[in-house]
Amino acid sequence: MRFKFLNIPVQIDPMFWVFLLFFIGVYQSFSIYTLILGGVIFFSLLVHEYGHAITALYFGSYPTITLGAFGGKSSYSRFKMTPKQEFLITLNGPLFESLLIFLPYFLLKQGIFQEHRYMQYFLYATMRINIFWCLLNLIPITPLDGGYLVYYFLKQKFGNKGCKIALIIGLMSALLLIPYLYFKGVFFFGTLLLIFGYQNLQTLRQKRGVSKKPSLFSRYIQGIEAIKNNDLKKAKLQFKPLINCKETQIKYSSIESLAKVYYLENQSEKAYKLLMKIEPQFLKEGKCLLCKIAFEQKNYQLITSYSRDIYKIAPSYETAILNSKSFAYLSQGDLAGGWLKTAAQFKDISKKSIENILNHEAYHFVKDQHIFKTYIQEIFSMKIP
Repeated sequence: MRFKFLNIPVQIDPMFWVFLLFFIGVYQSFSIYTLILGGVIFFSLLVHEYGHAITALYFGSYPTITLGAFGGKSSYSRFKMTPKQEFLITLNGPLFESLLIFLPYFLLKQGIFQEHRYMQYFLYATMRINIFWCLLNLIPITPLDGGYLVYYFLKQKFGNKGCKIALIIGLMSALLLIPYLYFKGVFFFGTLLLIFGYQNLQTLRQKRGVSKKPSLFSRYIQGIEAIKNNDLKKAKLQFKPLINCKETQIKYSSIESLAKVYYLENQSEKAYKLLMKIEPQFLKEGKCLLCKIAFEQKNYQLITSYSRDIYKIAPSYETAILNSKSFAYLSQGDLAGGWLKTAAQFKDISKKSIENILNHEAYHFVKDQHIFKTYIQEIFSMKIP
């Protein structure tokens, strides 16, 4: 299920509905109240995620919202975000959700819907669920919002040391709250917190592993700073010795960064060869750069194999168009049309600009024109000027 509201695309995975039905206990009993409860959870998650997404949109990003098996997620381009902006984007999720606490409380207090029992239940359920979810979501452990807020704050104050302190705070929070949640019978959220605690412990171990070799890590950081300062010569001097080091995390991050330097120096061939040496499971942001260069190299098969991955890393108009053209070159009209439709949701583009995109030679390679044209008709039926 897909729709667009306030210029923000929303995607609902099938597993979300399974999660929702399980959460409201439809398998135990079915009534008007369970339907209202389901609607409250769905609406509350959307409001929370729109708090993140609207703020990201305000800062010039192109956010998307996905509702999945265990709740919601807002994705947006982080490349130009400052720490302050990251903090505000995270904070506005709980702030928007708090409106669903105070507004129902006010209406219940005033007794406006006192004679409407279903409306009374809707307001009461909205207030109680959002109180619980706000409190849970503000626990200072990543990936909950509270964890990210503490992480951003401490990182700004104490740098890398602050990151470790944030992880330790998250672990301590988990150790204190997991027994309490299990004691109260809230097994689902207790187990969820147990998983988050384990993830934080693994991240803390990795950071400690990096700190054992401060010279390598500091050299990598100096290389990153050199890129920011557009000192590409210095960046190469920092990254080249690191691409053969034994520390896996630093090694592959350095290869990706060095490839970026080569690309900025208009040495796409060098960057391409370097990134192709990395095994797929170790590629991160470098996967997007690899696909960008692969398009220039006409290696469309590579792009299509990473299409979902690069879209998750950078959910943007440019990524969707890249995927669409690559599938078109491979004569896969259904996927070329699907990605083109995704691209149309990101920017305020006109029908004329879509026609210009369709004039690209890639779309002449599409064989199943009937399926492809069906997508084009769907795009033109959208609210596009």
